[in-house]
Amino acid sequence: MKMNPIQQAERTYRTWSNPILLELKERQHQLAPTDRQALQNVLLERRLLDTGNPTGPDRRKS
Repeated sequence: MKMNPIQQAERTYRTWSNPILLELKERQHQLAPTDRQALQNVLLERRLLDTGNPTGPDRRKS
């Protein structure tokens, strides 16, 4: 099965540690649009992105 560019980038980003991904987030304006989308997807997946929904079902328990 052939993966699209976003899926390929997501696969790569999933192997990286959270601090590296957060650093990349600071520089995402330098990324290609497909890489930027993949980064956003992985950050959401790891819950490193603020989705602005503090009362939603995905809220972290303290």
